Amino acid sequence: MRKSLEFARDMSFMNLKALSYACNVVLALNVHRQSPTYIGSIIGDCISFNVCFRSLNFLHARRKANHASRYLTKYALHNLDYT
Repeated sequence: MRKSLEFARDMSFMNLKALSYACNVVLALNVHRQSPTYIGSIIGDCISFNVCFRSLNFLHARRKANHASRYLTKYALHNLDYT
């Protein structure tokens, strides 16, 4: 999630809906709940990206409902040059 938010910021996206399959992660992001663990620090980093966008919404997506996103990700990994 953090890398995706960094990418969106670097691409100057203004309105963002960040999807995750993990309900507990989305809940933590939406209630701004951090814990003193490694994961808690990542949650805190993700929450801090809020100031980089006009709007940022964290949403839960069922894995089955996200076929298009998985297809585009696989396509990008195999067909785009990142150098």
